[in-house]
Amino acid sequence: MSIKRNAIANYVGQIYLTLSGILVVPLYIQHLGMEAYGLVGFFSILLTWLQLLDAGVSTTLMREAARYRASQTEFIWFPALFSALSKFFLISTLVLVVIGWLATPWIAHNWLDARHLPSSDVTLAVAIMVITAAIRWRTSPYRSVIVGFEHQVWLNGVNLAIVTLRTFGAVLVIQLFSNPVLSFFIWQLLVSIAEAVCLIAKCYQLVPAEARKQKHEDLKSILKPFIRFALSAAFASAIWTFISQIDRLVLSKTLPLSAYGSFTVVATAATGIILLSSPIMQAIVPRMTGIKTRKEGDAESLTLYRYTTQAVAIFMAPLSITIAMFATPLLWAWTQNEQVVTDMSFVLSLYALGSGVQAICGLLYHLQYVNGNLKLHLKGFTCFAIILVPLNIWAAIHYGAQGTGWLWLGQNIFYLAGWAWLVHRRFAPGIHFTWLTRDVLLIWAVAALVAWLCSFLPVEWNQNRWLNLLWLGLIGLANLSVCCLLHSLVIKRLLPARAKGFNIEERE
Repeated sequence: MSIKRNAIANYVGQIYLTLSGILVVPLYIQHLGMEAYGLVGFFSILLTWLQLLDAGVSTTLMREAARYRASQTEFIWFPALFSALSKFFLISTLVLVVIGWLATPWIAHNWLDARHLPSSDVTLAVAIMVITAAIRWRTSPYRSVIVGFEHQVWLNGVNLAIVTLRTFGAVLVIQLFSNPVLSFFIWQLLVSIAEAVCLIAKCYQLVPAEARKQKHEDLKSILKPFIRFALSAAFASAIWTFISQIDRLVLSKTLPLSAYGSFTVVATAATGIILLSSPIMQAIVPRMTGIKTRKEGDAESLTLYRYTTQAVAIFMAPLSITIAMFATPLLWAWTQNEQVVTDMSFVLSLYALGSGVQAICGLLYHLQYVNGNLKLHLKGFTCFAIILVPLNIWAAIHYGAQGTGWLWLGQNIFYLAGWAWLVHRRFAPGIHFTWLTRDVLLIWAVAALVAWLCSFLPVEWNQNRWLNLLWLGLIGLANLSVCCLLHSLVIKRLLPARAKGFNIEERE
């Protein structure tokens, strides 16, 4: 399947996922209230932190599925591996549900600061969250197998249906029943069960029963490198979760649930920015992994990496800079809540810029991942975690969301300026300066210039939410259009005679 087709399908699915999540925010706030919306934010944090328990299985399964698809004769043992892990998924889900259920009362009464919601509702909501999160957590490996097989068009079709039910369906449900809080979380549980059934059935179709039943005497020896790489990926994921999510976890404890609901609005926007980069990753990583299995695949893989960097920068720079520069009119149009606008506009600017830079830095991990070597990543981010986790806790306790926002932006600028150099020196020697200046900073500088010029437009903000959104959409679209002209492939097509300086293949 073509990268272009998969990337387009991924972007359609991811844009719909992000936009639907954004569009329902004011409806959730209206029908649930800010304190109950804080529970929704805590649910999102719970889902994220559960990925720590994935043990790297999802990312490693995607890699192995991609290798199996590229050469079924060489990686014939994959179906047996998948069958063994499927049993592990079921057992681990049941164990997690039991442990989470036992911890529910403590979370509801000691961690969350709910001042208006009934205590019984909060406790039951947390219990349902635990079950739902466990199901979604164990669905993730099956999703990774489908991505590895590059059946991403099908996957995004299912995602569209599930996201519609999970978001707009939830809005309908909370209006129909007398207890909107419990109705919301029960509905999320039902949708997650339906999603799990669809993805598991598809995986069993991709990996036939005959192949899964075949016995391999050397499966234990095969499992050793798999487990070793999975544990490396798991440790990397755990470190990154601690670094990137510790602020949100601590704020869920230190802030009243209603104030945490306001911060959840910012967290939703910041997460949406990063999510919009993942479709390109989903399309590119399996292909880069397959290319690396060839004898002469290094140069082709590196070219694809640089094209991908430019593509991610072209999408992320206009988006994050436009949000940061026009945070106040955006929040006003989005939430229609003056308290959220007053408290969170500057915080949104910090998180938007940090998330945009982070989307670029995420490519550094994938460069190491497709090479099957995460040692540098593990060493580097272990050091970062030792420094950044205490700093995030300190900033959250003493300076609240604004303190964690500054830290989020600062750490991602450091990743781009310093960490990228170390990664490229090890895995792509000789490209760092050109990568940083041509593939990243040039695009960001142009996006910043366009956004700054647009700030002089004679627009009367905050008079009508739809006019706000219209103007913001036009500004973002204009910025994106200008930045698209900076991609090497576009320049080569439009100006072939002058494109030599932008030709990645010639400059390597």
